[in-house]
Amino acid sequence: MPCSKTVIAVAISSLFSTSLLAEVAAEEAAKELSQLDAVTVTATALEDKKSTTANSTVIKAKQLEQQQVQRLEDMVRYIPGVSLTDQGRFGSAGFNIRGLEGNQVAMTVDGLSVGETLNPPTYAFYDFFAAGRGGIDPDAVKQIEIVKGADAIAAGSGSLGGAVLFVTKDAADYLEPEGNDTFVRLKAAYSGANDETQGTVTVANRTGKLEALAVLTKREGHEMENYADSAERQAITGSGRPVADPQDNSSHNILTKLKYQLTETQDIGLTAELFKADIDTNNLSWLSRSYLTRTSDDQQERSRIGLQYNWLAGHQLFDAFSTSLDYQKTQNDAFTLMLAPASAARLCTAGPCYRSEDRDYEQDLLKWAFALDKELHTQGSSHQLVYGGALEQKSVDFSAIDTSYVGQTMAVAKQEIDPDFVPETDADLWHLYLRDSIKFNDSAFSLISGLRYDHVAYSPTLNQGFTDATGTVQDASFSALTGQLVGTYQLTEQQSVALQLGRGFRAPSTEEMYFQTSSVSRTDKATGATVSGLYGSVSNPNLDAEYSTNLELAYQWQGENSRIKLAVFKDNYQDMIAIATRVQNPNTVYQNCTTSGCTETQGNAYTINENVGDVDVTGIEIQGAWRFGQNWSSQLAYTHHDGEKENGDPMITISPDKLVAGVSYRATDWWSLAANLSYSAEVKAEDAYETEDDGTQTALVTYLPNSSTVMDLVSTMEFGDNWLLNVGVYNLLDKEYYRWERIRYAASSRNNISADGILRYSEPGRYAKLSVSYSF
Repeated sequence: MPCSKTVIAVAISSLFSTSLLAEVAAEEAAKELSQLDAVTVTATALEDKKSTTANSTVIKAKQLEQQQVQRLEDMVRYIPGVSLTDQGRFGSAGFNIRGLEGNQVAMTVDGLSVGETLNPPTYAFYDFFAAGRGGIDPDAVKQIEIVKGADAIAAGSGSLGGAVLFVTKDAADYLEPEGNDTFVRLKAAYSGANDETQGTVTVANRTGKLEALAVLTKREGHEMENYADSAERQAITGSGRPVADPQDNSSHNILTKLKYQLTETQDIGLTAELFKADIDTNNLSWLSRSYLTRTSDDQQERSRIGLQYNWLAGHQLFDAFSTSLDYQKTQNDAFTLMLAPASAARLCTAGPCYRSEDRDYEQDLLKWAFALDKELHTQGSSHQLVYGGALEQKSVDFSAIDTSYVGQTMAVAKQEIDPDFVPETDADLWHLYLRDSIKFNDSAFSLISGLRYDHVAYSPTLNQGFTDATGTVQDASFSALTGQLVGTYQLTEQQSVALQLGRGFRAPSTEEMYFQTSSVSRTDKATGATVSGLYGSVSNPNLDAEYSTNLELAYQWQGENSRIKLAVFKDNYQDMIAIATRVQNPNTVYQNCTTSGCTETQGNAYTINENVGDVDVTGIEIQGAWRFGQNWSSQLAYTHHDGEKENGDPMITISPDKLVAGVSYRATDWWSLAANLSYSAEVKAEDAYETEDDGTQTALVTYLPNSSTVMDLVSTMEFGDNWLLNVGVYNLLDKEYYRWERIRYAASSRNNISADGILRYSEPGRYAKLSVSYSF
């Protein structure tokens, strides 16, 4: 439901980073190398970063343009160890960093969390609903920071394995530093991967003390192509369908900003943003005796409005002060319409007839944020302090309505309300933080230290949509103290080492604590009596928060025309949350009899979310960049991660080893060419199994992808100061390959696959992208 209380939320909408990690010579070399047409994104200037971890990556708007990014997945195409998770029909659940994903990786837009996922595993097979973490258009983004390793100070709850921090564009990004100015940019783009066309209009203006920006983007496309699509394959229906289901999708995004310069040191701003996507799918892969036809109409919407105030105070307590007040609404709607025979229609007595399932999930966030910084100098050191505090309010609301219609018309015959997945829930949050970046005079050593305290309180409401069948739903609260230490030592002018110790946390999601409870009735074999009120599924508001401890050692060599970085890490995740099966009344034998016979169970089994134990993830990450003369440059990055649960089982969410290498050639001032190669290792059976209580090992997926090597070729051409043309050919060698992040979802929780059905989850074969823009 909409937020109705007055809320004060302190967020780190703008953390002031420091340049204390390296000597001046190394910094200047880094700036030179940052001008490379990098294929694998590497470190850029520290002042662009919000996080001060030893391992974070900044991607600029120019790089997004050169890499022809049209979807969130494209953003991390060339960043090993980072991927986008898949939810089939419902898109992405967010990013995967070092084996953690979904709500375990923080995602923010201008400091606002994009919301939490809702995808109950027990309902995943039916493919009626899942709430992901999207609603971000790449053309509205001027910077993405990808943080590897825990950094709760910069990102808050969810930053266990890392965070992805988006920053939207400003008018000043396009205007001259001073004076009245106007900028207009028109852009058109096309992607052969899904026949998507895109148009973007960007207008920026400064008149006197007022700056204004408007970015409007419209996209129209279809389903993602699969390898070796054909008319013959398109004719196949059912779970063995080898190509993607037909789909029409459209989206529009509007970003507007106003900024007024009150004085030389103070300004105020207003931001309004609206993202809305509509996806219509003909679910041909679901056709069967139960579904004669099945179509879906899904919408995703994210809107926000915010006020900002900045003051370069030069005060004795702070040099700069910023504060903001934002309201954000995120909504996921899923409408599924099926033509079913009477035996499968549930709500109609004569068939075939239409029936529908309508699922809606709304999340609201109201947040007031402030941040301050202060530079101090003592006799032996200099300090850059960043500090602030927070209060905010979130709320979630879910609804589910099933409808049957009269025959094959849309006249309603019967309607019923399904139990909500989660209750209507309010959450109040507040946090305080302090971070100090210290440079010791005449010393090669620098230190960054920080602390943050968070408190989260949940208040669920029982109503007609959500009744507590087990009496286990109740208020819950969580508190967490997290911190960070990063020590850097400059060995020589070119070499440095950094040691990081970080602590992250994540409060349980609404789904994990309160997913719909249920009770069952069973027959006691000994007495023949029917026992009612036994547990079917139980909520668990007594869950502990998940925590992570990140230990990382990094070595960097920085020359005038080259850079090499090697990092090794060990992340330990404590109190991980997962669904567990428990037994109620284990000494009682229950009997269930049907026309086909009787079965017996020892006790009553039920499901509950619990803290199931710890997980260790270790890995090595290598990055390199080289410049050869004025025209040639090359880049390389490699990651290897291992993840192990407490019982020795592997983490299925660990991505396979990945190597990304590229060569760039700048022929002239206006034309450049880049060849990018991406290699992913195979996934073996030993990477995807779980051990049952009796010691039996069970495979978690039905398909394991082989290794793959994919090559892309991208060209950038600038004609004068006005025209920009980007042309790319992707999967140039037309290889058949599969992404593990898609396959493990499709071949496990959904499992609507038979015969050659797995082929519809292959990535596109060879395809082209084109974008052209004109600025004036």
